[in-house]
Amino acid sequence: MYLEHFNLESDPFRLSPDSKFFYPSLAHSTAKNYMDYVLWSRDSFIVITGEIGTGKTTLIQKMLEEAGSKITVAKIHQTQLNEVEFIQALLDQLGVNPFHTQSKVELLSMLNHFLQRKYEEGETVVVVIDEAQNLDERVLEEIRLMSGFDSNREKLLNIFLVGQPELRRVLARPSMEQLFQRIRLRFHLDGLGFDEVRSYIRFRLATASAAKFTPVSPAAKLLTYQVNEEDIELPNDLFPDELLSTVIEYTGGIPRLINTLCDTALLTAYSRDHDKVTQEDMASAIEDLQWDPYATRSSFRNEAKGDVSGYQLQVFKHGTLLSVEPLNKDRVLIGRSHLCDLKIDQKSVSGKHCQLLKTPEGYLIEDLNSTNGTMVNGEKIESKLLEDGDVIEVGRYALRFEKASKEDQQPGNVTSMAPQQRFFAN
Repeated sequence: MYLEHFNLESDPFRLSPDSKFFYPSLAHSTAKNYMDYVLWSRDSFIVITGEIGTGKTTLIQKMLEEAGSKITVAKIHQTQLNEVEFIQALLDQLGVNPFHTQSKVELLSMLNHFLQRKYEEGETVVVVIDEAQNLDERVLEEIRLMSGFDSNREKLLNIFLVGQPELRRVLARPSMEQLFQRIRLRFHLDGLGFDEVRSYIRFRLATASAAKFTPVSPAAKLLTYQVNEEDIELPNDLFPDELLSTVIEYTGGIPRLINTLCDTALLTAYSRDHDKVTQEDMASAIEDLQWDPYATRSSFRNEAKGDVSGYQLQVFKHGTLLSVEPLNKDRVLIGRSHLCDLKIDQKSVSGKHCQLLKTPEGYLIEDLNSTNGTMVNGEKIESKLLEDGDVIEVGRYALRFEKASKEDQQPGNVTSMAPQQRFFAN
């Protein structure tokens, strides 16, 4: 509707996954490079997680499109299956009729013969399992066993488990230890930061303008553009920079939510005959969508799950107790970024340094590829199921994980971490 008005040739903020609009953020580019390596080295297992709308499907689609012709792909989206149904769904996706038998032995034999034949033909077989957090543990165990198919030299099956953050909690269960050890790479996609939101919006607009440009990704997070025709101006001014803080406040940097908000804002600006989006247009778009700030909506979702953990973090600096933070969210992000629940503004702390995830067994701490690492009880960790009394070291701060007393859990005794962000400076 508004394309001609804004001199665009296609919808810049379409919600359906389209690899043409794949935005190479630092996280997405890193994930894709790792995925390419795992794919062609036949290294079997990779796990990609992220909140709804962070671009997992587009990332997978981009990788597969660039993988070349010597690849066979099976995509499984229905995950409410038992073991036999899952193997049948997999064979059906690979073009093998599996429905004449219910024998798991026969089905696995059919799968193994298919994989051996494809290997001899020089093809790589990839299985992409979406919404993998919903898989039954027995199906996950079957997938682990499938990953053992090999040619005596290389694995025959590349498996991509794609899901929401709950997937990591599932894989962290003690019963999943054998599968966890098979995973070659785990990567989590978060919302974009301030600079990347700005670059993301401009990239989408430039792509939709059909201008001949080349994205140039330097060491910095921002993308710049090399325009191949001097008379082409990219439509970078449709969303002035003063709108970005509002976009982040209401989307959390989640690409799908950015698309929804920006599309609605463009439609509002078009209806008012504006040549770019104004603060008033953005406010009207948010009102039309009936959105609250993202942090508030996220906190509401966590409260709706009935999450009362009974654990807390005591925050110390140089041995002095600064505050007590109750863990009343399924996920607590720690680092320098404004998106973090517990923000520590120190140069030695990464933007998204580490996170705590609630699992059925307790809270799991994960380092998020931080520059200086995350220490628990003096030892550097990648992930660890926390025990009462464990001390997490982040920068100059020590965070003591402990069971809260009944008095501590009474309303008003401590300050909640959600939705209010906690801030600690040098």
